[in-house]
Amino acid sequence: MPLCSPSATRLFALLSVLLTGCTMDVGLSDREKHPINPVNVQFQSLSSAPGKTLREINQADLQEGDLLFSSTIGLKSLGIRILSTSSVSHVAVYIGEGQVAEAVGEGVQIISLKAALTHSDKMFALRIPDLTPEQASQIRQFASQKAGSRYNYLGIAEMVPFMMTKQLCSLNPFSADFRQQCVKGLAAAQLKAPTGAESSYFCSEFVIAAFENAGHPLTLAAPGWVSPGDLLHMREGDIATLAPSKALVYVGHIKPGIYLRSRALAKNQAPHPNPLPQGEGTDRVGLEVQ
Repeated sequence: MPLCSPSATRLFALLSVLLTGCTMDVGLSDREKHPINPVNVQFQSLSSAPGKTLREINQADLQEGDLLFSSTIGLKSLGIRILSTSSVSHVAVYIGEGQVAEAVGEGVQIISLKAALTHSDKMFALRIPDLTPEQASQIRQFASQKAGSRYNYLGIAEMVPFMMTKQLCSLNPFSADFRQQCVKGLAAAQLKAPTGAESSYFCSEFVIAAFENAGHPLTLAAPGWVSPGDLLHMREGDIATLAPSKALVYVGHIKPGIYLRSRALAKNQAPHPNPLPQGEGTDRVGLEVQ
């Protein structure tokens, strides 16, 4: 008897998807009546460089209101990335003049971009379209007003089980509307309803509250429902767990990090050990976390 029967193989593939918690969309293509390519399957992108591209930028390329996503090589960062099935564990907002506003364990603070880069293994920027200078100024004012506010440890404690159970909403990949309603329902059942008078924040909660205050919300979901990974998946070309008001645009990497730099060096310096004959190639399907 073979080790892997066709039914066992299909079961293993299904379990792999469920355990990784990757949200996906399955849509019928225009050629659904034909035997070739009847279904279009798209998974959430776990890479921080969309489309396996990397654009390196510096401070001069940033604009006020840009979202700065980052991660470190520590266990805490790794745990957050695993639970949220993303390549990031923290998000902050650039408020101009080389300054970054963020909510960390010490509370809401404004630090220099240089300091933020020092604390991160990688950092990249996403931008919401159509943010006006006035709205960017309001985000900066909100950050200044909230500086010194406490970190929302209770919100994080509630968020951890929610990040796990909301993966159940991805079991119906054919309906994005179903996924949105399912996540909202679980959030309403598991998380506290916002009061509008919050005085403590975790990182993504702070960023979303800042944009709400400026009149340019990132999403209609409550700030306390959204993780850094949820914000990441609101970018163009990705599959959002919580619907964005507008898709975020990739700006570039300020600090590519160990993995992306190693990959770039390997591509530029190390030729393929067994080059394929001309006219031949391979199709690969894989999962990358960068």
